[in-house]
Amino acid sequence: MLLLKNADVYLLPLCGLLAFGVCATAAGQLVRIKLEKDITRRNDEVCPHNTECVSGFEFCDVNLEPEKRLKCGRGNELSMSFCCPIDKVIHQKREKRMTNDDDESDLDKVLDRAAPEPIKPLPEELECGQNTKSISKIMNVQNAKASDWPWMAVFLETTNYMNFCGGVLLNRRFVLTAAHCFKKFTKQDFVVRLGEYDFTSNNETQYIDYRVTDIRVHPDYDQATHANDIAIVKLKRPTIYNSFIRPICLPKTNMEVYKKNAVVAGWGQTVFGGEVSNILQEVAIPIWEHDECVSAFSQPIFKTNLCAASYEGGKDSCLGDSGGPLLIQRQDGKWTNVGVVSWGISCGEMGIPGVYTKVTSYLKWIAVNAQDVI
Repeated sequence: MLLLKNADVYLLPLCGLLAFGVCATAAGQLVRIKLEKDITRRNDEVCPHNTECVSGFEFCDVNLEPEKRLKCGRGNELSMSFCCPIDKVIHQKREKRMTNDDDESDLDKVLDRAAPEPIKPLPEELECGQNTKSISKIMNVQNAKASDWPWMAVFLETTNYMNFCGGVLLNRRFVLTAAHCFKKFTKQDFVVRLGEYDFTSNNETQYIDYRVTDIRVHPDYDQATHANDIAIVKLKRPTIYNSFIRPICLPKTNMEVYKKNAVVAGWGQTVFGGEVSNILQEVAIPIWEHDECVSAFSQPIFKTNLCAASYEGGKDSCLGDSGGPLLIQRQDGKWTNVGVVSWGISCGEMGIPGVYTKVTSYLKWIAVNAQDVI
């Protein structure tokens, strides 16, 4: 969660929610780019016309001499980030530059045509999205209660059992998260924990750890632009449902999300570059209009992205929240996951929202990959 500034008083809001950024750490998650206040350095963040900022030499098919490389703000390892001619940019698993400007991802557009029968949405389970929480009761950043968000999943590397990403339970066997979480991890390197709340308490919620049998990263995920930053993992065995473990609901294709208030939750940093939270935190933030989001960044923002944060700053997701949910409460009181924490610049800076993967753009892909209909 983020640091909220109120007169001379600093509160710990919900900025610990997202692993934002463009560079990967050793833990495998994206980091939020450090926001540079210096005007001279800021000018280096934008590439000239017909060039694009890339985060490493492997993303540019041209051997530029060091003195000819124009550095840019593509992450916190600025020495490795430079402007590459657009026609020389290499996007992994893509034959051409990403130009998708539609609400529906490219793969979702063709899935129905490729399938023998039209793809049905992921069945909504009776228990999905149920809690006793009302968004009107969430003020500023605060600790959640143990049973408030029972669909929350946390990914723990098995060397030191440190959390590196979040996610949400879709049904008894599948968890939705971000694709960038697995840049450094294989399925042997981590477990998925369901039912966690407070890392300092000994199993107060009877959490359960699961190994995974499959990591299903979106085939069009692009490490350079972070397009299609979404993934699904399959648990080794079905989970159980109880007060602390329950699935989330998915949105309908035509669900209106812009200008709505949403909740982001996670165990991420409480201040950019600071400590992560031991207790699950929550904060309510508005979802920005798409044009507002595009205007806030020099980096590409696609129709398959959402932006959310308080307009005045201080309420945001942060490092450690990647893969976690952006939640909207439906009229029937149930909660639905409309966004996946993806990337951003710093945490809680005024005018710079967090960037999320828009779940409604991937409903067919989720249906195929979260119920083994392949």
